[in-house]
Amino acid sequence: LEKFKEKCEKFIKKYPEYMKYLLEKGEKYLVFLRYPEGVRKHIYTTNIVENFHSKLEVARMRSGGYFQSVKTAEVSIYVVYENMRDRNWRKPLPGVRHCSYELKQMFHLKFQTQFS
Repeated sequence: LEKFKEKCEKFIKKYPEYMKYLLEKGEKYLVFLRYPEGVRKHIYTTNIVENFHSKLEVARMRSGGYFQSVKTAEVSIYVVYENMRDRNWRKPLPGVRHCSYELKQMFHLKFQTQFS
């Protein structure tokens, strides 16, 4: 957080409003640093969403460029989801698997009072 603040201070004269905003929200931008090193790169990426969207686009293009009905779209979304779940999401990422105990402990500490 201190390094983040130092970087923001360098640009505060050039971008005063934006740097003020970043300094106020800095802790929220850096919350991913609380997680284990092996998990961090998977937290801030949108690869899963982009992958799902691209597969759905392939299904749409194969059906003539558009979905003929809402029901067709729902079925296509379901099929893409099931295929990804059965193939891509079957095994956890090695970095996440390696840190699973630590992640479970973090989850327990964060939510233990809510479920007690």
